[in-house]
Amino acid sequence: MARPLKDNVLAVGLFNRGEATATVAVRWPDLGLHGKLNVRDLWAHKDRGAIANQFSATVPAHGVVLITVKP
Repeated sequence: MARPLKDNVLAVGLFNRGEATATVAVRWPDLGLHGKLNVRDLWAHKDRGAIANQFSATVPAHGVVLITVKP
Protein backbone atom coordinates (compact mmCIF):
# COMPACT_ATOMS: atom_id res chain seq x y z
CA MET A 1 0.00 0.00 0.00
CA ALA A 2 1.38 3.43 -0.91
CA ARG A 3 0.17 6.96 -0.27
CA PRO A 4 1.57 10.28 -1.47
CA LEU A 5 2.66 12.82 1.13
CA LYS A 6 3.86 16.39 0.60
CA ASP A 7 7.19 17.35 -1.00
CA ASN A 8 7.30 14.32 -3.35
CA VAL A 9 7.48 11.86 -0.46
CA LEU A 10 5.62 8.56 -0.64
CA ALA A 11 4.59 6.50 2.40
CA VAL A 12 4.72 2.75 1.76
CA GLY A 13 3.41 -0.01 4.02
CA LEU A 14 4.86 -3.51 3.71
CA PHE A 15 2.29 -5.88 5.19
CA ASN A 16 2.60 -9.51 6.25
CA ARG A 17 -0.78 -11.12 6.81
CA GLY A 18 0.73 -14.57 7.21
CA GLU A 19 1.33 -16.74 10.26
CA ALA A 20 5.14 -16.57 10.06
CA THR A 21 7.82 -13.93 9.58
CA ALA A 22 8.32 -13.13 5.89
CA THR A 23 10.46 -10.97 3.63
CA VAL A 24 8.27 -8.41 1.88
CA ALA A 25 9.54 -6.31 -1.01
CA VAL A 26 8.34 -3.33 -3.00
CA ARG A 27 9.70 -2.56 -6.46
CA TRP A 28 10.01 1.09 -7.43
CA PRO A 29 8.55 0.57 -10.96
CA ASP A 30 5.40 -0.90 -9.33
CA LEU A 31 4.96 2.50 -7.67
CA GLY A 32 5.72 4.41 -10.87
CA LEU A 33 9.17 5.38 -9.59
CA HIS A 34 12.67 4.83 -10.97
CA GLY A 35 16.29 5.17 -9.94
CA LYS A 36 17.74 5.43 -6.45
CA LEU A 37 15.33 6.61 -3.78
CA ASN A 38 16.04 7.66 -0.21
CA VAL A 39 14.33 5.28 2.20
CA ARG A 40 13.49 5.91 5.85
CA ASP A 41 12.11 3.22 8.17
CA LEU A 42 9.55 5.08 10.26
CA TRP A 43 9.18 2.45 13.00
CA ALA A 44 12.95 2.07 13.49
CA HIS A 45 13.56 5.85 13.10
CA LYS A 46 16.46 5.11 10.74
CA ASP A 47 17.46 6.25 7.29
CA ARG A 48 18.21 3.25 5.06
CA GLY A 49 20.03 5.28 2.41
CA ALA A 50 19.58 5.66 -1.33
CA ILE A 51 18.32 2.35 -2.66
CA ALA A 52 17.95 1.39 -6.32
CA ASN A 53 15.11 -0.65 -7.85
CA GLN A 54 13.45 -2.12 -4.75
CA PHE A 55 13.35 -2.30 -0.96
CA SER A 56 12.74 -5.41 1.13
CA ALA A 57 12.27 -5.92 4.85
CA THR A 58 11.69 -8.78 7.25
CA VAL A 59 8.16 -8.35 8.55
CA PRO A 60 6.86 -10.29 11.55
CA ALA A 61 3.67 -12.35 11.33
CA HIS A 62 0.62 -10.07 11.14
CA GLY A 63 3.00 -7.09 11.12
CA VAL A 64 3.86 -4.08 9.03
CA VAL A 65 6.96 -2.08 8.18
CA LEU A 66 6.26 1.53 7.28
CA ILE A 67 8.74 3.45 5.14
CA THR A 68 8.92 6.72 3.29
CA VAL A 69 10.63 7.06 -0.08
CA LYS A 70 11.73 10.23 -1.82
CA PRO A 71 13.94 11.19 -4.73
